[in-house]
Amino acid sequence: MEPAAAPLHRLLEGAADRRGAAVGLVHGQQSWTWAQVEERANRLANLLAGRGLEVGDRVGLLADNGLGYVAGFFGILKAGGCVVALNGANRAESHRRLLADSGARALVTEAAQVRRDLPLVTADLPGLERVIVDRVSPQWDLPAGLQVHAAAEVEASSSARPAVPVGGDDLAAILYTSGSTGVPRGVTLLHRNLAANTRQIRAYLDPQPEDRQMVVLPFHYSYGKSLLLTHTAVGACLVIDNRFAYPSAVVDTMAAQRATTFAGVPSTYAILASRTDFLTRTLPDLRTLTQAGGGMAPALVRRIRDAFAGRARLFVMYGQTEACARLSWVPPERLEEKLGSIGVGIPGVELLVRREDGSDCAVDEVGQVVARGGNIMQGYWNDPAETALVLTPDGDLLTGDLGRRDAEGYIYLVDRIKNMIKAGANRVSAKEVEDAIAEVQGVEQVCVIGVPDELLGEAIEAHVVPVPGSGLTEKAILAHLRDTLALFKLPRMIHFRENLPKNSSGKILKSALRKPN
Repeated sequence: MEPAAAPLHRLLEGAADRRGAAVGLVHGQQSWTWAQVEERANRLANLLAGRGLEVGDRVGLLADNGLGYVAGFFGILKAGGCVVALNGANRAESHRRLLADSGARALVTEAAQVRRDLPLVTADLPGLERVIVDRVSPQWDLPAGLQVHAAAEVEASSSARPAVPVGGDDLAAILYTSGSTGVPRGVTLLHRNLAANTRQIRAYLDPQPEDRQMVVLPFHYSYGKSLLLTHTAVGACLVIDNRFAYPSAVVDTMAAQRATTFAGVPSTYAILASRTDFLTRTLPDLRTLTQAGGGMAPALVRRIRDAFAGRARLFVMYGQTEACARLSWVPPERLEEKLGSIGVGIPGVELLVRREDGSDCAVDEVGQVVARGGNIMQGYWNDPAETALVLTPDGDLLTGDLGRRDAEGYIYLVDRIKNMIKAGANRVSAKEVEDAIAEVQGVEQVCVIGVPDELLGEAIEAHVVPVPGSGLTEKAILAHLRDTLALFKLPRMIHFRENLPKNSSGKILKSALRKPN
């Protein structure tokens, strides 16, 4: 296990030293050993370091899951750089804005990601000195002075491990997420923060070198990054499939590649359960399922747990980008008795429930969930005001989630503070209504929001994706809700949709549903 002060890229070097000949990465018909992955990372690192990159300099990384991302991530770290993780689903102007905000000196990317947009991505960025890209397009009209290094130049660099003095207290990554204003904020993580969370997750999930982790979550997302780090740490194999738009193809890959573990957010499991044979197919190698990235409706938890009973264990987890990835877990053997809970703090993390005055809540009293541990971020990049809203002077993280703890310390979320709907004199949890709707047969996905209302202040509306061919009706949903919820919690309107807006990791975007058409 890596010491706390070791830089994060020691994980890759350890995998290459111990399991260099083992396959570490599978993508489509191609595979690479851990030794090959590290060699590619070393070549990129030596190119960057040889061109003057200094410890702490920011480097944008824009690539799909694959060898390019993994080697790019560790190569930037080996050169002493800080990875600025960019989401390929965003547009050129968003990439340019985040590169400007972070003060990136370089960008590592792929031609397939930027296509014709690289001139827009790199425009008006005087601090951006170079772009490393697999191939150069003659259609690009790039800013004067910007140096471009193609694949041949990377391959010509040394494959030796660079001797760059990087420590645990150096900046490793900036992951952009939305702050209280909805504007992207850069979550700053040190090498020791990410290394700590990797150890914490390994302590309860216990990944093994023989594991084959099926990856559909993007590595630029904190949950996806945790899969990359925990499995690199033990030299396990990462099986990548970026085709979740075709979920049956993912299940086929899972079977063909004999995946032992699978990870997803709630919408991932909802889609697999309703549109594929995931719950009934024989997947004899699959032994572990993990879920995070938002609360999963108890009805769906039960369905997945029951389908895989005796075959695979389901780990329900909770985390935030500001905590690297993970904060809590529910031991699978306690899933039934603690259904609906996000569990207890993972090893090395303390979770508290506090009142507004900072005092601890009593058992079953609702307050804000607060986290502390070595995995908590340093703050938001260049934004002390936003940082002060979420980090206490002691470095505790105010999660923005309302919850309660039971007598054993298990935490149950009520909702995000900003998702509480103020309907007249009542405060309604959108999550409570969503969980009730999810119990109705024929519901695949659901999202509940508050919308402006002249009389109530906010009115409750539900957006529902029905299982194809289910014949789901508004009448059936309302009939169930009348038996389940107080009348003031019933939606004023139910919208049936073919899909819900999501980000690249599969999280439902409530902000997009709140925007007027």
